[in-house]
Amino acid sequence: MNDLPATDFLQATTPWQSDAGDGPTLRGRRRDNGRPLIHFLHGNGFCGGVYWPFLRTLASDHALFCQDLEGHGASDAPRRYSGTRAIIERVPQVIDEQCAGAMPMIGLGHSFGAAVTLAVAARRPELFRTLVLLDPILIPTPSWLGLKLANRLGRNAIANAARRRRDRWASRDEVLGRLRGRGIYAGWREDALASFVDYATRDDGDGRVLCCPREIEAAIFENPVYPWRLIRQVRCPVLFVHGESSYPFLPPAARRAARLNPNITVRTIPGGHCFMQEDPDRAAAVVREFLSAATWEPGR
Repeated sequence: MNDLPATDFLQATTPWQSDAGDGPTLRGRRRDNGRPLIHFLHGNGFCGGVYWPFLRTLASDHALFCQDLEGHGASDAPRRYSGTRAIIERVPQVIDEQCAGAMPMIGLGHSFGAAVTLAVAARRPELFRTLVLLDPILIPTPSWLGLKLANRLGRNAIANAARRRRDRWASRDEVLGRLRGRGIYAGWREDALASFVDYATRDDGDGRVLCCPREIEAAIFENPVYPWRLIRQVRCPVLFVHGESSYPFLPPAARRAARLNPNITVRTIPGGHCFMQEDPDRAAAVVREFLSAATWEPGR
């Protein structure tokens, strides 16, 4: 039986902060227990605590280190987005400072965080013994070129929607009521939705406000990781899990990734892009099964 609290991420973890590298102060949470360490990176607009209903199962038999990227969760926000390349460079700088002695680690990430994890593993292969990529944003090259054109024309629909999204509510209950069953939050288990409200929004004295500024969320949508030069460089076992009803580019992206790198295993799971919020227990079971079977050899 998992004795970690279902929703209280703060009770089960301890805080850290870092000024390693250039940029705003970064923060996150960790759970140290002497077991193999999972390094977790969240999706755009989220933060580590949003995933606690999913991560708590994994944290029962692993140590856990969650980085909140700049402008997300507890981390400070820059005046302008530092850029995706800067994010990729900074993640391992924080790892070197905060996780010395815990490497090689398990790299776990969702969406943008999964793509960043892949890029870091390609550049610093000694950091990770295995990777688990949950619905990673690996955009096919033709779509990537189309996205760049849309950015130049100001027609990136998802980025423009992020700039227009509501970012303030009168109370915690109003956030829950407004988001429940809508958009990306449709189908989320109630404790997962509560975790989003608790950790991806904050109380500013006048109500609840998104932790991630809309402009930073939009900038990330405009500047995803370009993965295809990196995939061949990853040396460790990789699990690529995508939701059955997630973005249509993901199944062909998964097949291409597996062709490029035989270390990649592809799994499909019921649910959409946030399948780990829809059914945290099922997603955690898939990850645990892979981790129990994965092997890693230094210098592979």
